[in-house]
Amino acid sequence: MKKFVSTLVTVFSAVSLLLPLPAESAEEPQYEYTIINNEATITGYKGEPVYIDIPETIEGCQVVELRDNAFYECSTLRHIDLPDTLIKIGHHCFYACSALEEINVPESVTDIGMGCFCGCTELSSASLPDTLTSLPESCFRSCTSLGDFTVPAGVTRIGAFCFSSCTSLKNVSLSSSLKGVGDCSFYMCSSLKGVYVPPSVSDIGLCAFGYVPTDNGAETARDFVLLGDGGSPVRDYARENHITFTDASDTVHAFAIQRITGERRPINIPSVLIIAGAALLIAAFIFVKRKNSISSKAKINKNR
Repeated sequence: MKKFVSTLVTVFSAVSLLLPLPAESAEEPQYEYTIINNEATITGYKGEPVYIDIPETIEGCQVVELRDNAFYECSTLRHIDLPDTLIKIGHHCFYACSALEEINVPESVTDIGMGCFCGCTELSSASLPDTLTSLPESCFRSCTSLGDFTVPAGVTRIGAFCFSSCTSLKNVSLSSSLKGVGDCSFYMCSSLKGVYVPPSVSDIGLCAFGYVPTDNGAETARDFVLLGDGGSPVRDYARENHITFTDASDTVHAFAIQRITGERRPINIPSVLIIAGAALLIAAFIFVKRKNSISSKAKINKNR
């Protein structure tokens, strides 16, 4: 009898594996969405997600947008994958996602909203596409773990308070397409010791670079240096705000930044060749000068 019952249980177990799971046990997506005109928009999230993978299509419709405040204060979210169909990320979309560690925005995105990553205190890596033309107001404000950032090549303006209070930010690379930097863009970036500002930047806002807060307002940070071309607007900004300015060409500014920060930075090949060529010319000049000097002394001794 026991053998019969055991066999029966085994048969039922095998059959149950072949049956579909009940609908209520299927895992639901951790996001909410709407579909309008055959385009899907992510509008919010469910529960306390840690990892979210946004698909390229929902119900056969391409996902093109993350709505304003879609993941607002989602404090459990550590990682999110975004699809290549995405075009827009709304205002405050990831505001105060305090556990978010990195963000990789696909090349398809052309617009991100203000305060998009503001308050993401664990965000240490952020990669944005060259398709963006601006970094909006307070975009990375108070991202206190962000250490390095490269402004996308297509960006022409950095909004007010964009990197304000990014206290771990040490290295910033500004693109040659950049034209304007808003008020307090790099305010209270206490770890930032030097920035090269390309000559394309003609509009620099109040307290944009080199300022830290004090009990009486704000003052320029000690040991902070601005680098740029001698005739560029950044030199005027540095003079007006009593900030140290270093003249540095676009091809060799990495050496100047290394001298200021004490960090070794990668140097591109053209820069190395230019510097090596200059060193060879100087060496040749010194050699010729010494040779002529020796020759002149020999003639004088001979005449004697």
